[in-house]
Amino acid sequence: MRLMMMVFAALLTGIFIVLLPMQNQENSIARPAYTVGVVLKAMDSEHWLAVRSSMQEAAQEKNIRLIVMTPENELAYDEQNQIIEDLFAGGIDALIVSPVNIHHTDQWVQEAKERGLPLLTIDEKIDGIPYVGSDNYAIGQTAAKEMAARLPEGASVGIIAGSANQDAHIQRVAGFRDYLSASHSLQLVDVEADETKYRQATIETEQMLKTHPDLQGLFVTSAMMTLGAIDATEMHTPAIHIIGVDTQNDTLAALKRGRIDAMISQDGHETGQLAINVIMDLLSGTAVEENNFIENDVITQDKADEYQIKEE
Repeated sequence: MRLMMMVFAALLTGIFIVLLPMQNQENSIARPAYTVGVVLKAMDSEHWLAVRSSMQEAAQEKNIRLIVMTPENELAYDEQNQIIEDLFAGGIDALIVSPVNIHHTDQWVQEAKERGLPLLTIDEKIDGIPYVGSDNYAIGQTAAKEMAARLPEGASVGIIAGSANQDAHIQRVAGFRDYLSASHSLQLVDVEADETKYRQATIETEQMLKTHPDLQGLFVTSAMMTLGAIDATEMHTPAIHIIGVDTQNDTLAALKRGRIDAMISQDGHETGQLAINVIMDLLSGTAVEENNFIENDVITQDKADEYQIKEE
């Protein structure tokens, strides 16, 4: 009996000797290669939800641990900057940020450099820092070209833009304005820039129509604001030609109904995937381009179904 117990104990010990190295090996495989802090804009649109989910999926495939955080809204640059400081203190290997205010970035850009952390921005361009996202100036140029093709020469048009504290909207407005200045095809009569919100766009559009009753076209620099603009112009006669930006299902549905003339695409899933690929290159010491642009296509009513995002 005693012998059997000794054998049984030995067998148990042998089992643990075999299993423990295997368990350690599995833990070693599962341990993330890097921890990357990600600070995006507020999660109040399909675009940013798509960016986040795509980044998380790509990071899992590459064995990266992501810490994804966002401020309460796109005005909260102090909150966003504090989030970044907390990530620095917590210990990260790299940082990805979409700044809510391009004029308040110097402190964390400098700290990332001092810490030797790879830094990447999404949607908002900072000179000298690798960037992933749209060529926003080109978006404005494309939108102006599309608008000019739909209106008679000399027609009055306006711009409803997002925050003037964000480079994406600044560049889209500049591209649109410069195209019209060079082509002399349309007359830009008003530009309104404020919070990137549905309600704000509705108010600004209504005011612009009162001030410029002959207005025939609107360029709107985000999807959420485009929805506000089309609601404000729904009863206007003649119909206002509207061109917006972003690829998300609510605006594509409006496009299919003929309430929007065209959208300039901005695929959040493509942005998220590319961001993870670029940050991996930076972490591995591989040289990257300063500008890593996604594709921006013109989506018209007949192409809307091609860009519809499948619900997960």
